[in-house]
Amino acid sequence: MATQLMREALRPLYSDRTNTNAHPGLLIQRGFEEYSEENKEAKTKHIQRICSIKSSPFYANAYQRWRTITADQLRFRQLILGLEGRLLIGLTGGGMLETGCAIHHVYGMPYIPGSSIKGVVRAQVCGSPFAVQHPEVVAELFGTEADPTPGTSDSQGLSGLVTFHDAWWVPDSAERPLVEEIVTTHHPDYYGSEGQKNCATDFDSPIPNAQIGVQGRFLFVLEGPPERFGWLDLAEKMLITALSERGIGAKTRTGYGLFDPQSKIPAGPVCAWVDDTLARLAQQNRTKPDEVLRSKGLAAEWAALTDPALKAEALEDIRSRWQAQGWWDDPPGKSAKQARAIYGD
Repeated sequence: MATQLMREALRPLYSDRTNTNAHPGLLIQRGFEEYSEENKEAKTKHIQRICSIKSSPFYANAYQRWRTITADQLRFRQLILGLEGRLLIGLTGGGMLETGCAIHHVYGMPYIPGSSIKGVVRAQVCGSPFAVQHPEVVAELFGTEADPTPGTSDSQGLSGLVTFHDAWWVPDSAERPLVEEIVTTHHPDYYGSEGQKNCATDFDSPIPNAQIGVQGRFLFVLEGPPERFGWLDLAEKMLITALSERGIGAKTRTGYGLFDPQSKIPAGPVCAWVDDTLARLAQQNRTKPDEVLRSKGLAAEWAALTDPALKAEALEDIRSRWQAQGWWDDPPGKSAKQARAIYGD
């Protein structure tokens, strides 16, 4: 017997399966029309529909705006890290779909909550000899909880010196941000009882579960005191260590949520001229900003600049964006190769 999960009046709004601008988070939370024990493939097909959605120019513009806002190197530290495999984050947010993903409420792309990032880094640090040798550093960096003891100086607790912002998915760092994953539970009775009932044997029937994973790279942003104090440097090293050794999200013991420490790419400087030109050319040509970024058209506009300072600033920004995508040494396509030749070495 099928269980209706959506009102009949709403079904036409979700029926257009060719809509590539659909909001993945809305489809996860509200888009599953009905559940049926007899139709096991309905859930799989719905997850495949969610994972087919690509990033939009709307998100790309928001991402570049966030980069611009956090470009002040005296207050912020930006770095891009790539996943070694895939990330499972926010699995409990799917309702009847029985799987979920952390999706930005406005922009519809996956993100990693800043609170999760801070928690993973703190857990990694607190389990190390560094925390034993320098407890005051850990307290300053992450803050302290309130002490209910009357008369204590930190009765309200202390906030940490460094803020861990949400990590944004880097546009076009993968063909699609979301990907279908199959996580198979081999011993459900054993794990469900935490080992208290039934031994795990080779006679158990494995149960494959369709999940929503994330692939690609993320932009991490740290905010804190001016760089000369060294807090951002310390937090950056702790962040890279935690994400490469401990991982983040679900199923980290089986390799999910691990980041490659060698793929760290500084987000680089941000030039307003590049943002404005990308937006103008994207609207003029009705294409995505990332396609404009690697096009010969942007290179020609850059080559026509007469202000040497602006031209140098714009080139640094363009180079950093190309390097973040892996294009600088290996331009993708004829137009990108022609653009790369214009930019020179």
